[in-house]
Amino acid sequence: MAGGLLQYSGLVAKARAMQGRLLKREDFERITEFQTVAETINFLREQESYGKIYGGREEIQHRGQVEALIHNSILEDYQKLYRFGSQEQKRAMELYYGQLQYEDSIPKVEEGYFEGTWNQIGELPGGRMKRVLREIFGTQIDWLNILWMYRSKVFFHESPEEIAKILIPARYKLTKLQSRELMEAGEADTFLKVLSATAYFRGREPLVTMQDEVSYRQVMQKMYRRTCRKYPASIAPVFYYFYQKEQEIEHLTTALEGIRYQVPAKDIRDLILS
Repeated sequence: MAGGLLQYSGLVAKARAMQGRLLKREDFERITEFQTVAETINFLREQESYGKIYGGREEIQHRGQVEALIHNSILEDYQKLYRFGSQEQKRAMELYYGQLQYEDSIPKVEEGYFEGTWNQIGELPGGRMKRVLREIFGTQIDWLNILWMYRSKVFFHESPEEIAKILIPARYKLTKLQSRELMEAGEADTFLKVLSATAYFRGREPLVTMQDEVSYRQVMQKMYRRTCRKYPASIAPVFYYFYQKEQEIEHLTTALEGIRYQVPAKDIRDLILS
């Protein structure tokens, strides 16, 4: 344990310092009250986490320009942490890098990314690093599949064969039988009944109420908090920072879009602060 603390103390400290510069709820509440994109840009210039990336460039005036800088900010943070890491830590961070790409303001994950990453984790030697990576990526894979199965069944009424084609071919806590039962569930109530018997719910109160993407975010947040408590001297706090920064970027992008189209402040808050 002492070795782990020594190995990760500097990297985790840097990640937590970056975490402390993330925008707070009250910052987003203020942003939603802005009437123009220019007001939002001026506000971001004043923030420690974004002010430096402007670099005094006064030409940044439009939503597309500021969104590009916002997206670049997470890559800059990634590079800072990556340069600071050991070879083992860099190898772990390289697994996450595929989630930090954006195209037209939308996260762009290459096809096969999660399957390839899961296979790479399986090839790692046993130990703390492997357990942490399996917890993080395994939970994400399971819940992305749950989300896609839920959408496909409830909103598009697709067949099990059609649903199977879009799923990540990997599982963590979901069994093969449970995945099949979820795909074959005829209606939402049946789907939720099957889901309640999985390892994510069994033996305790449900972690979430199934609400499409809201449920996914709640599960990921709970998983990261639990994993960071269990493995404080690990790559988990670094990945948790990346995840929180991704959420911040998503909220900022949504807010900028809403402000541009004069969406009422309350409606923007409902979208990003629910």
